[in-house]
Amino acid sequence: MISYRARSIFYIFLTISLSISTYLSWTISPKSSGGSLSNIVLISSAASGFNIAILLGWITLGLTGGAVVTISAFIFILLLGFRTGCHNCNILILPLIMTAWIGYSFATDRNRMNQLHALRLEKIEEEKNIIANEVKDSNNGIKAFEDKLKRYSMLKGVAERFSTVLSLEDITASIVEKTIKTLGKSGRVLLFLADQHKQELMLSASNAKNDQEIKTKKGDLFDQWVLRHKKALLIEDATKDFRFSMEGIAADYGTFRSIISSPLVSENKVIGVLRMDFPDGFAYTQDDLRLLDIIANLAAVAVQNSLLYSRTQELAIRDGLTGLKVRRFFMENFHREVRRATRKREPLSLLMLDIDHFKNYNDKYGHSSGDIILRSIADTIIGLLDEEDIAGRYGGEEIAILLWRKNRKEAVLLAEKIRKLIKRKTIEIKKEDTRVTVSIGVAAYPKDAVTEEELIRIADARLYEAKGQGRDRVCSG
Repeated sequence: MISYRARSIFYIFLTISLSISTYLSWTISPKSSGGSLSNIVLISSAASGFNIAILLGWITLGLTGGAVVTISAFIFILLLGFRTGCHNCNILILPLIMTAWIGYSFATDRNRMNQLHALRLEKIEEEKNIIANEVKDSNNGIKAFEDKLKRYSMLKGVAERFSTVLSLEDITASIVEKTIKTLGKSGRVLLFLADQHKQELMLSASNAKNDQEIKTKKGDLFDQWVLRHKKALLIEDATKDFRFSMEGIAADYGTFRSIISSPLVSENKVIGVLRMDFPDGFAYTQDDLRLLDIIANLAAVAVQNSLLYSRTQELAIRDGLTGLKVRRFFMENFHREVRRATRKREPLSLLMLDIDHFKNYNDKYGHSSGDIILRSIADTIIGLLDEEDIAGRYGGEEIAILLWRKNRKEAVLLAEKIRKLIKRKTIEIKKEDTRVTVSIGVAAYPKDAVTEEELIRIADARLYEAKGQGRDRVCSG
């Protein structure tokens, strides 16, 4: 390939050669002097100039330019011979032909070399682009790997956080929070816990700004699918997924198109569903689903531990037979409530309840009948109490009831209600219907006493007074 500077020099020499040759051709004398020595010298000089011009034309102008210069030189030589009458001058065409052949050969070889060079450059450029794409893909792969490594390394913190929280409310909130941070994606996170008896879901926690955004608290068809199949679910575009129908979903459950959902499985049972969705399609990938599945597995262990902890706590404070609070828990709360009533100067009442002729039922129907009676009475009492009131199994068939912010009059009204409802209630024992009655003693703070020991003593004394008066009655002094 000829450089731009060399090509410019060749153009100059070509122009000079053509100019000199043309000038010499026109300065030669006409036919009358055709055989003079001077004419022969000028014709030879002109022919030499045309030879140089032809060679430069092929070198500089290529095939087309070289052909034009060659033909022009042939015409000039023929005209020159005709003009001077020198028929022997036509022999000068032979050197022109040789020069033209040399120039043509050079031009074709150069074109071939240029084509090979261009192909080589194109191949090099192609390889360069391939290498650049490979480098770009490698960089993207490295970045994706780093992002993935970062996300998976966060799972250690997730596991540590889950293992340090035992409250179910706190653990469900942590699951939602850690899911958003670990996945690093935008969207709504919903955590459902399953009722094992009803086999249905109930919304436990979410990152929605308010519950109005989630109208269906028991999950939609996607959540039910995960619950039934015990499998993780990825939907790139819910409007185009042939497995599900979106009719009515958007109106009842919010607008979304991308979904990833994973079950919380413990002991081969689904105890919940962890879900993330987004309004646009193709928001989540298989990697996101795998990560969500890992979080769901960690969450399942944490939720199960929390439920076991709650159950253990319940067993520690609740009587296993009746569901009433155990005596120790009742007395701790009684002590605290008396102190609070003293500090805030609020009323407080204590009921002591005992089942009439309880021993007779045990003797007649067996000891299992006593358990049935106790459970039935406990259910009745629990159903009548306010949330802040506490009922505890004080000992044997004796039940203590702490009524917060209720004076003696209100306590007596509630005691009568309990007594009458228990008396009317039919209890089936060994396929035989029976009824029981209870006696109740009432003591009120501060009217009857100001210490817990005195309140218990007075309420117990009035209970025995009720029994002495014929049983099935309330005694308040």
